[in-house]
Amino acid sequence: MGKCPDINPKKPDFKNPSSILSALLALFKLPTGIPQNPYMAKQLILASGARPGLSPSKIAAKIIQRQSDAGIPVGALPSGSISPGEIMERVRIEEIVGAIATDMIIDVAINPGTQLTGTGGNAGGPIQVLGFLTGTGGGKAVAH
Repeated sequence: MGKCPDINPKKPDFKNPSSILSALLALFKLPTGIPQNPYMAKQLILASGARPGLSPSKIAAKIIQRQSDAGIPVGALPSGSISPGEIMERVRIEEIVGAIATDMIIDVAINPGTQLTGTGGNAGGPIQVLGFLTGTGGGKAVAH
């Protein structure tokens, strides 16, 4: 998702949808680079201020920087083309991050005594739940 242009939230251009959205985001101080994860509700991402997730570009850049710090030659070849090692590093990280995002499942264990709260509703009206786990709870999560 692209970032909205920075504007003065006091003077949005009401003819420009990006300007209006930027003004609203600035008003509520919400992040503009919200990650797109099909498994995590967007409302939850907004409410939690979630981290941006894994970026193959950032990870590959950090690895290449560490290679440079270790004295391994990095950078463009004498011909000016990109080093095959750097290209392969990027491909390797893209595949690892892709596998984590699409295939990884996390087993979650919840300790006994953990407080539970919940709300819902049915034809009889609203339902509120307050209690605690009497045994060990569990569940599944998706990496993001």
